[in-house]
Amino acid sequence: MTRRESAACPCKDECRSSMAGPFFVLMDESRRLPAGSLYIAEAGIPSGAGPSTLVRGVPNIFTQSGSITRYFNRAQTRVLTGLPSIYASDTLETIGPSDVTFGANGTLFATIGAGVNPTVRSTDLAPNGIGLGRVASLGVSHDVSGHEALHNPAGGPLDSNPWNTVAHNGALVVTDAGGNSLLSIAPNGAISTIATFPGRDIGGGFPWDAVPTGLAVGPDGNYYVGQLTGFPFTPGAAQIYQVQPDGDVSTFASGFTQITSLEFGSDGSLCVLEFDANGLQVPGDAGALTRIAPDGSRTTIYSDGLEHATGLAIGPDGAFYVSNFGSQAGTGEVLRIAAIPEPETYALMLAGLLAVAGMARRRSAQPSSCRGGCA
Repeated sequence: MTRRESAACPCKDECRSSMAGPFFVLMDESRRLPAGSLYIAEAGIPSGAGPSTLVRGVPNIFTQSGSITRYFNRAQTRVLTGLPSIYASDTLETIGPSDVTFGANGTLFATIGAGVNPTVRSTDLAPNGIGLGRVASLGVSHDVSGHEALHNPAGGPLDSNPWNTVAHNGALVVTDAGGNSLLSIAPNGAISTIATFPGRDIGGGFPWDAVPTGLAVGPDGNYYVGQLTGFPFTPGAAQIYQVQPDGDVSTFASGFTQITSLEFGSDGSLCVLEFDANGLQVPGDAGALTRIAPDGSRTTIYSDGLEHATGLAIGPDGAFYVSNFGSQAGTGEVLRIAAIPEPETYALMLAGLLAVAGMARRRSAQPSSCRGGCA
């Protein structure tokens, strides 16, 4: 039996009205829960009339409505506000803060997406659009999308959308879902490419980009990167790559669909979160949380009731925190799933407040009927 609790949101009615309408959301908890806290990246809300740029002929409008929320002692507080975001005028799909992580000294870093050609940040979206596509803390801002603009590591049209960031060995490591790359940010701020991920053509006339999203550091010191993939999000086409620090890339696991988040457990198992295990072209929603044991065996941890699942964290007690209902504002929640059977699974009180964000994607041509998160 699953029970979903929802504590009072301090701006519940206002949030519901201002975020009405169907669009994709992204919520991603921090890789740790310091002092028992849970941090959620809120990408913003589709409102305002800031500068805009065309993406596939659709105006994308800049706002500064992104934020970071802290959940502590059954209360939630926005600890950072006014962060950059951008939304599509037709679907209201919004991209902005997409992840929260903590550096070696405990500094909070927010990953801020972009989903555009990085050069338009300082032209069409000036003067504040340059804040998109960064990993930033108070007083420090690393221009991930600028690296794509200068070097375009994976080739192809310029595109950048930073998605997940982890702190490892003094550096910050980030997936660029738009640039199809894995990047390292050194303590001095220098950005370098660790690896790139090629697109694939699996038939059907839809070659698509890798769209690397979920990122975790394994107990072996290697990086593990999950794919969202691109349209048409073929079921079973998403892979998990193992990336060695020297950039060598190999396939660790396959057969997944639309991976959004990865996290290692204390036993060395890799937990994989899928946005929709059936793919967006199949009616119905089927998010899934799966454990890959060290011996390679797979177990579904939780799936019943997961719909458009987007973010994953593992607490100090081994419980899983999963963001759910990521396709429509005002309905989002974070579930607590017990590590061992407990009488109930709890939903945190985030309905009506959670982040508005676009699915990570490579900004390439796609059918007009494609739903808001297509890559």
